[in-house]
Amino acid sequence: MKALIVDDESRVRKAIRLLVQWEEHGITDIEEAANGLEAMELIPKFRPNLVLMDMLMPLKNGVDLMEWIHKKYPDIKFIVISGHDDFEFVRNTIWYSGTDYILKPIEETVINQAVRKATTAWRAEEQERLAARQQHVQVNEYRPVYSEKLLSSLIDDRSAHSQVINRLRDEGIVPEDTKTIRLAVMQMDKTDHALFNRFGRHLDLLMFALLNICNEFLQKDRTGIAFRHFGSPHQLVILLWDQLATLPTRLQEINQGMHRTLSRHMHFGISSDGRYPQDIPELYARSSAALHSRDLTVLNHFIHDGEKQHLAAADHHNGVQFSGFEDSWRLAILSGQPGPIAEAVETWIAAIRKSGILTPELLERWDREIERFANHVIHEAANPSSETLLKLYKEESANMERPSPDKYICSLAEWQQHWGALMSLLASLVQSQKQTGQDLIHDITAFIEQNYQNDVSLYDIANRFHVSREYISRKFKQKHGINIPEHLNRIRISKAKILLQNPALKMAAISEMVGFKNEKYFSLVFKKQEGISPKEFRKLTGSYT
Repeated sequence: MKALIVDDESRVRKAIRLLVQWEEHGITDIEEAANGLEAMELIPKFRPNLVLMDMLMPLKNGVDLMEWIHKKYPDIKFIVISGHDDFEFVRNTIWYSGTDYILKPIEETVINQAVRKATTAWRAEEQERLAARQQHVQVNEYRPVYSEKLLSSLIDDRSAHSQVINRLRDEGIVPEDTKTIRLAVMQMDKTDHALFNRFGRHLDLLMFALLNICNEFLQKDRTGIAFRHFGSPHQLVILLWDQLATLPTRLQEINQGMHRTLSRHMHFGISSDGRYPQDIPELYARSSAALHSRDLTVLNHFIHDGEKQHLAAADHHNGVQFSGFEDSWRLAILSGQPGPIAEAVETWIAAIRKSGILTPELLERWDREIERFANHVIHEAANPSSETLLKLYKEESANMERPSPDKYICSLAEWQQHWGALMSLLASLVQSQKQTGQDLIHDITAFIEQNYQNDVSLYDIANRFHVSREYISRKFKQKHGINIPEHLNRIRISKAKILLQNPALKMAAISEMVGFKNEKYFSLVFKKQEGISPKEFRKLTGSYT
């Protein structure tokens, strides 16, 4: 705690310093002022918890200082120490909530009792202030969640509409006279790792920032409100109840604000006008459908009107049919070769480009069709162990990061890479099934032992045995307890130990003979595995010359 001594006599200030047992009262910082005006200048900077003051001082007296403290800093406790037994002085001390009025000359016991009383009262009141602040924080934290729940229930629960609109009206969230509304939905890209990292990968903080930007434009003239859809954590919903025709313009302004703040443009699906509250579920569905059916090939277009898209799509075909490419994909997968796989996917991508239509809805449809196709291929190629292989395919494909259709800019190259990876995985699993009777890992182990002196990579092994690198790595470690590079180095070092016993062979030659292209790296691996260098090994075996 901090204390301020205010008296125009320095000897009195010194006496107070000496008489008060500061540490016992928890006071660690003490300042002095020679009059009320000096105290008024010091208090805002020093912020004392306790003031001990005289009454009769030049410039600003004790009454002036008490009145000023009571008005500006009501949480400060003060004690009057005066040489005048004056009723008016005492009355003013009580009026301005002083804790004590002490007469000079100062007695040590009396002043310490007064300081103890003041500091005890300050601490008790501070606990109440802290509790009140905490309660205020909790209320403010709960209020947005409460509002989101109410607004979300307009979308999700028609039966609660009458009760909810009354609460929204009473809370001042939606105006009482709202009759006609318009909705927009913003979908956040879940794979935008760079943006998520800026917020410490904390989704709530990111969505809070996006909400603030939206409501900055909506709340300035109270035309609408943005909120998180409680059941969809990556979605924001904008409800407009005034100036409905301006919704596209407002969304453009919001998007510009988001780009200035976060360097991102977001996609919004918008609905037509509707009745409040009964049409909200349908308007939400239309806005979401507008996002789902937007044309991903059109750049720099972020506001998607579902009604206009529906009219534009009336004369448009339904996009490329995956069924027309299944045979070429199946042949490529059964070949197990990277070339035919890449060619099959490229042909598929070329057809998509030629069609001129690409939407999130189509991408989801193709995902379902490719999954069905994969199931069929596995059942054909791996019966009777197809269920095991299918489970493995689902596990490994689930670990692949699928490109998001919610990205601000769609890249067909990303989808081409994704579909190519899925086909390669499928081909690897089908080929591994063919190898099962011959013990695939046994064959791979033998291959490594026969080719240890060459530059054997996991990529080379995967290509030779037509199995994915991930599958080989996992199965090899399951059988041997170590990964392939470690196993390869163990073989190389065991061969090197034999060669090191020939004193006529130089270290560089031995290094190259066992597959190390760099003598220094050979020495590092040897020492890590054996605990001694190759030269030390030679000395121990008596092969050093």
